[in-house]
Amino acid sequence: MVNKQIIAEAIAEAERATSAEIVAVVSPASDAYRSYILLYGLMLGSLIAIGLWVEKLVTDFPLLLAVQLGVMALLSLLPWLHKPLVRLVPKHIRHRRAAHRAFEEYLFVSRHVSAATPILLFYVSLAERYVYILPSRLVREKIPDKEWDAVVAEFTALTKTVGLERACVNAIRRMAAMLAPYFPPH
Repeated sequence: MVNKQIIAEAIAEAERATSAEIVAVVSPASDAYRSYILLYGLMLGSLIAIGLWVEKLVTDFPLLLAVQLGVMALLSLLPWLHKPLVRLVPKHIRHRRAAHRAFEEYLFVSRHVSAATPILLFYVSLAERYVYILPSRLVREKIPDKEWDAVVAEFTALTKTVGLERACVNAIRRMAAMLAPYFPPH
């Protein structure tokens, strides 16, 4: 997992160079995906129940239903199955949920600072392998979204070579360098 202290120090250093509020959120997952895990459990339980019924090993309906429910419970309760099952969720759904969570985080942050404060949210979701930079309107007026896409691309490339922590620190420094000319420190 990520060392929060290193990220906090990088943000504190970056905020000394700019008046903008930089917020980093590194989340293990944007959603628990319980509904999908239960759906996979229902599908697997149904396949097992159909196999038992076709082979005439179990023909009693309540037992077949118990098999279905048991498989559903087993998949939802075994923690080591959670990660592989989440990877079965379609990528566009995982990214949509991660984007939704990023917007929720941005809304939470924006409610706690003045409207005149430029905000930049750096959101990383590990399970979804999703990175998003959300600038406030004030930031967006000065720096177009295309420039933030370059920071995301560099972060993604660095994560593979130097690791998550160092890639986060580098991205935070890049964001501060981009913000400083438009939002100098007070």
